[in-house]
Amino acid sequence: MSGGGRALIAAALIGAMSIGAWMRWALAGALDLGLPFDHLRHAHSHLGYYGILFPLAWLGWRAAGAPAPGRGALIAYGISTAVACVGFMISGYGGVAIAGSAAVAGFWLWSAFGLRARLRRLADPLGAVPLGVLASLACVPFIAITLRRDPALAHGLVSTFLSALLLIVITPSVIAARGISLGPWPLLLISGALGSLSLGVAPHPVTRFGLLIYAGLVGALICARRLGLHGRAAWGAVALGLAAMALGALPNVRPVALGAIHFLILGPVMATLAPLWLRRPPPPWAWWLGHGCWGLMSAALTLQGLSAGPWTWRVAAVGGTATLLWWAVTLAAQVRPDQRRPDQTR
Repeated sequence: MSGGGRALIAAALIGAMSIGAWMRWALAGALDLGLPFDHLRHAHSHLGYYGILFPLAWLGWRAAGAPAPGRGALIAYGISTAVACVGFMISGYGGVAIAGSAAVAGFWLWSAFGLRARLRRLADPLGAVPLGVLASLACVPFIAITLRRDPALAHGLVSTFLSALLLIVITPSVIAARGISLGPWPLLLISGALGSLSLGVAPHPVTRFGLLIYAGLVGALICARRLGLHGRAAWGAVALGLAAMALGALPNVRPVALGAIHFLILGPVMATLAPLWLRRPPPPWAWWLGHGCWGLMSAALTLQGLSAGPWTWRVAAVGGTATLLWWAVTLAAQVRPDQRRPDQTR
């Protein structure tokens, strides 16, 4: 991966986690936000999806031998991401954020068009991605229409949009990067799409069954030895969580969904692609420590959804801060001795 792509992911990762830790401590009552909470929340989530997940997905495409944006496109994409996220932080869903987000969506569609040849390869997970991008972005106009007219419906559509990006765009890209197939991509696409509806706008026995099938497909990754024991365990935890939500053992409420999203991104997604974008991937023991950090935060969020006490807010803040520190140390370790300034090597 080019240095520009690594820099974009690293900057977005530290930025998103810093905002997240800031919000967690504010919710725990330990500090003042200084900015509207909703603005920070939008900046945090969009920076994560725009600046971390899609660049990682493109990295997965390239590793799988598929076309992905080059250096010039990544620079333009990084500028669009920065504009959108600064806009969210300053004024929420204002003109600046919308303009930046529109440019970002344009990059997603343009890049997904380059994967059209993969539609003919049934065993290739990347076959699901072009249609997954289209299905996800199809939610956006309806979100805009219902945002003020029916906020509850808009919230459900947002949940479906974010879930679809994770289940039928990011996850197939990640597993394709490591040369893993979970069976015919139409099954991955359909079950993931149904699961996204179940987690968002259309909870129904049929959509929950789709989510259960998707959990079974992802659960098969525990047999993928190339992922390492910690990676297989992390994917297994995700599969168990999705199955629990599909079966109703875990309630489909916002804190539980947030816990699942954070663990999926910070755990199996990042760990599976780490050998491709980190020059010095952490050793297995460090990954176990990392899974403990974001697992603590995710568990606290899940407990909030189960009506646990206010102590969970502080635990979530501690877990989020530990996660930030873990990744800060990991990224600092990527700097080679010969890349440091002379005064840094004395």
